[in-house]
Amino acid sequence: MSPPFLKKYLNQWTIGIVLIAILAVIVLLSVIGIPPSVTCTVTECVTDCPIESKMVPLFSSPSDKIARLKDPLFTRQLYTEAIAVEPLLARPNTQVHMGFWSGKGNHGSMLRLLDAVNEGPEASAVPPNRAIWDEGASAYYNYPSYTQLLNEHWYERASGLNGSVLIFGKVYTDTNPVTFTEADEIWGQYSARYTDIAEPIAIATGKPVKVWCFVEGAKAKHIFYAYELPQLRLMEQKGFVQVFFAKTPDADWTKPDDWINGTANAPAPSG
Repeated sequence: MSPPFLKKYLNQWTIGIVLIAILAVIVLLSVIGIPPSVTCTVTECVTDCPIESKMVPLFSSPSDKIARLKDPLFTRQLYTEAIAVEPLLARPNTQVHMGFWSGKGNHGSMLRLLDAVNEGPEASAVPPNRAIWDEGASAYYNYPSYTQLLNEHWYERASGLNGSVLIFGKVYTDTNPVTFTEADEIWGQYSARYTDIAEPIAIATGKPVKVWCFVEGAKAKHIFYAYELPQLRLMEQKGFVQVFFAKTPDADWTKPDDWINGTANAPAPSG
């Protein structure tokens, strides 16, 4: 314990030292805190790119985008992006699962199923199980092509007025105006090509892909019924998929009684 008459001076010295240390840190940060490079591109950013650079919208041509998404080669691109993240999708005997959802409340059900397959005991079974969906090769890793679609902001651009578009609170000039019909077609064609990757996966693994659909309450004009279900019927006819429809939002993929089998028995759209 310090003598009583020294406490006043020790406290003053302590406060002074702390203030000096704080000032020193501030000065140091101002010296070494060099702003990130401003040479980052829109489509390829390194990790030190400022956040705003990574989020700059892409104003792609809608007609060019639709043409590209209709090309069967885009299915091969998505397949390549998927196996780059999860090589087991192309390994013989892997049981691959594909998830589909549409309608209010079904997104969470789809994510739970993905996690149940990819993180449950069957993931390490012999042979293993792996699940994918339209956004990525798991619930956490997006396909680069999906990320680009998000960066193109098709629906926000369709809501623009006189070429001006509001994205993330900032006004941009859209050099390639978009209609809602084009935006629907773009997302629909993307989803159709995602559905088609069941074919190369089934060929590579030697097993039909198990398709799990949470679509209760979905409307006929939604992407599932307009674009994905027709392709699922085609894949089913070719023997590349086995399709199941959830009876309830908490359907368990390991319990057959929780599911309706086959596209012929698909639930009717809600409207």
